[in-house]
Amino acid sequence: MRDDEQTAGGAEPAPGLRSRKKARRHEEILDQARALFSERGVDAVTMAEIAEAAGVSTPTVFNYFGNKDGILIAMITEGAQHARDNSKVMEPRTDVDFLSSLMTVFMDISVETMEIASKRIWRYANAAAIRHSESEFARSFQDVDAALIGVIEAILGRYSLTLHDGSAGDARHIAQLFFDVWLSTFQVFVGVQDMTIEAHEDKLRARFAPLCKMIFEPEFLARPTLADVAPH
Repeated sequence: MRDDEQTAGGAEPAPGLRSRKKARRHEEILDQARALFSERGVDAVTMAEIAEAAGVSTPTVFNYFGNKDGILIAMITEGAQHARDNSKVMEPRTDVDFLSSLMTVFMDISVETMEIASKRIWRYANAAAIRHSESEFARSFQDVDAALIGVIEAILGRYSLTLHDGSAGDARHIAQLFFDVWLSTFQVFVGVQDMTIEAHEDKLRARFAPLCKMIFEPEFLARPTLADVAPH
């Protein structure tokens, strides 16, 4: 029996109940699509198969998401928002060296990203965003990246970033730089099906370590300090 828009007996549910039912249905469709996409690939799965797995009608899936790209957009954007909202690494640390703090931040991003979707789905999404760079799908990808860079900037902005020449570093530029390095390393990880998260971490550290030495003053790298925050 399909769980579409009405309660038993044909009566419309109350507004609060209706909203909760729609939210549950939304999540169930995403969960079933994620499982099917991971198992068989995005191209091989039809909207009808997603609907059947979620226990709803095919028109309901179209009404919620429009098409498979819409499902992927929701999967990625909502998953990324949830990851940002529940991040455990927002507070800067001064009890470890700066490279260790950076690795904690970016490996948290890697782990959370893999919880959003499988490698197979990310490979498809990356390729689709490149092929159709002006599409809504590509723009949603860019928005997710921009929001993530903003989070990294907020974390780095809490530090007194001291560059090799003793000047203060710009948190935005540094966030963008390390994000670009992380992204290229993460794409390699996604592209190699049997690469473990531990191997990805080793490769990321191997790229971050010399970059940190080139950019930051050694004393700051060893004993990072927090920026002075002016009182409101």
